Order: sequence, then C-alpha cells, then structure tokens
Amino acid sequence: MIIDSIQQLESLYDRTLFVYPVLQDSKRHRIESDIIALVMIDVNTKETFSVSKSHPDGLFQVKDYYFLDDCKVFSYDTILFKYAGYETDRFTDVQMQYYLQTNKSCNFETPTIINHYTRYLSDCGVLGSLVSLPKHESIAYDLFTRVFVEEKQPGLIFYQQRLLSSFYMIEKNGIQIDSTSFEERFGKSFSRVGDKSYTQYNYYTTTGRPSNRFDGINFAALNKEDGTRECFKSRFEDGKLVEIDFNAYHPRLIASLVGYDFGTDDVYEHLAKHYNNTDDPTKVQITSAKEATFRQIYGGISKQYMHVPFFKAASNLARSLWIYGNEHGYIESPISGRRLILANYQDISEYTLFNYFIQMYETEFNVLMLQPILLGLIGRQTKPILYTYDSILFDVPGNQVDYLLETVIPNAIDFAKFPIKTKVGSSIANLTVY
Repeated sequence: MIIDSIQQLESLYDRTLFVYPVLQDSKRHRIESDIIALVMIDVNTKETFSVSKSHPDGLFQVKDYYFLDDCKVFSYDTILFKYAGYETDRFTDVQMQYYLQTNKSCNFETPTIINHYTRYLSDCGVLGSLVSLPKHESIAYDLFTRVFVEEKQPGLIFYQQRLLSSFYMIEKNGIQIDSTSFEERFGKSFSRVGDKSYTQYNYYTTTGRPSNRFDGINFAALNKEDGTRECFKSRFEDGKLVEIDFNAYHPRLIASLVGYDFGTDDVYEHLAKHYNNTDDPTKVQITSAKEATFRQIYGGISKQYMHVPFFKAASNLARSLWIYGNEHGYIESPISGRRLILANYQDISEYTLFNYFIQMYETEFNVLMLQPILLGLIGRQTKPILYTYDSILFDVPGNQVDYLLETVIPNAIDFAKFPIKTKVGSSIANLTVY
C-alpha cells in the first residue's frame, strides 16, 4: 500500500518493521545514490507499505524518516541510512543478521524488471523512479521472506556497532585521484565521484575477511605494473599517503591466541632457527621458512614440523577448535561472540575451519585496533582511506605525519607483539619505507 496521508504514516508508529530503502540508481556508489522511497513490512502482520521521498508514484512525500523513531526497525541496509545522515544506533541490520546465521550474503538474482531497465537504460540515472512503488514493494517482500531473521544473532552488537561503523568511517572518506590518469586507466567509472574514487567494503564473505572493490576496481589488489597506482594521491597540497603494514601478521595473531612469544626476532628468522636447528640462519633459509610457514598455516601442519613449538601450539589450537565444533555444532569468537556454524560449510575440514577462525579473529582484532585510531583522528584533517587485512592507508597533511606515527598509531598498536612497517609517498605508486 502506498501511503498517501499523514494519518496513514502515523499508523506505523510502534510497529516492528522490515525497512527496505529504494535507491534512485543502485549502480552508483552509495555516497551519491539517493534514497527516494522506503518499503516497510510489518514483521507481525506482514502488511506492506511504501512511502515516497521523491519517487513520482507518491503524491504524499516525506522529507525525512522521523516516523521510524517510534518503531523497532530491521533495516535491509543500515549503511545507506548512515550515508543519508540518519541515526542508526537503534536499527538492526538485516543483512548482518542473515550473514551471522547463515555465513552467506544477500546476493540474489536481480529482479527481471531491474535487469530490463539496467540493460536498455543503463545511463539514465533514475532507474529507481522508473520502477513503480508497488513493484518495489514486491521486490522488498521477496527479500523479506528470504532473509529476515528476528532473533538477535551472537556477535551482532560487535559487527553492527563496531565493524560496520568503522569501515563506514573509512569508506566515506574516498581516495583522491589524478583525474587525467584515472580516466585514462578506468574510463567512466561509478567509483568516481568528483575528484575522489570510492571503494565499497563487502563484509559478507565466506572467510570473514572483508573484500574491497567497487565497479570493477579491486582496491585490495591494485596493479603495481600498469600505472594504476599512480591514479591515487593525497588530497592535501603538501600531503602524504602513509601506509602501515603489519609484519608476519597471521603467525603473530596465532601466537597471540596460543600465548607464544617470538621475542624480538623476525618471525621467519625465528622459525628458520627451529627448521634448520641453527642460531644463525641464512637469508635463503629465512626465505624458505616464510614459504614453509604459509604452507603449514593454510594447508595444515605436517608431522615433520611438530617439533617446532609454534606449530605444535597452533596444531593444538586447531585440534581443540575442531573437537569443540563437532561437539557443539559451532565455534565462537573470543572477541565478538560470533559463531561459525559448521553446518553452514560444505565438507569442512579441521584446517579449513582453523583458517576461517583465524581470518574472523583477524578482522575483529583489526576493528578493535581501528577504533582508537579513528577516535584519535577526530578533529584532525588526517583521514584513513583504505583498509586491507594487514595494512591501513592514511591521507595526511604534511604537518600531521609525526602526530599520526608518534601518537595515534602507538596508542592503538602493541608494537612488541605486532611490529609494523611504515611507507610514505605522494601517491600509492611511490610509497617508500619511512
């Protein structure tokens, strides 16, 4: 039902609603894609309503979403409301609920009518308005029946209030571009908004590690050889891009879980000593140790390496997780309480489960680290602009580099356990060790 009066709108007060935002153009980045209407489904009665903000079907239109203040809201996409400037602390994010229960994303086939308009009118920019509100109601109701989970899932508070919010704070900053280089490399891209390019974090991955791409640009794997990285630079006239990169991150994360201490050694030098029974490993042995360590962590620890104390401890952790998971049907994050439910994975093995656990732990640990960094930058021009699993990129005015590296970062990271390498440059292409 299309709401056409204030009285009908007020009838929604105090209801429990599934809320689906209708975008003007879903191809555009959400920083510039306007919400033109809301579809709302009463969770208890299953009644469906829509209200226009600028959709042409609505003779009655709202200016904002104040009427949701008195409702219990299950939002299909909380980040869209954040971009629209709406307070979302009371919302429950539907996609996150579904992901935490199923370990799947809400990535369903595009409705036929949307496919049709996208194919034949891809550049019109108002696809949301071309589709009628009753049709949007039908699309929303189909999603509701597929993905709605009312019971609060373990880990939801951490993932919605901390993880989603932290990555939103990075994503909304964008990355300054050299317009000429960007256009030559990427042509017309919806990633570009003005003089910046925007990524979009996808949290709903099988591994639990967010991916980082938008409109064909994979920001987590920018090509180093073809000039792609030269497109991205500082937004400040005297600015620098500053990257902090963690050394041997996964071994150190595992060490933090099992209580293992690498001391002051480089991780791979430390392990090379054990592999080769020597106090002074060669560079070749250290390089070989790095390759062997990756194979053991990600492929399963071979018996021949069980004499190495670190691998013995890691193997014990993997085994304990496997036993607990098979007894209880899930394993649980020590940080968020999120559960990895074994039934959600097909033919899962002990070390696959171990890897999923470590990548979940990595993501959550990084969020705990990001929060004091974000707080430390409040009121500063410095902006975090890109996150990958073992590095963070900042855009920094020239006179704030020391503050970032000497005050903000040390307050967030224990360098003894997680040493970092710092690189600085005027663009991503020319980052050099600082």
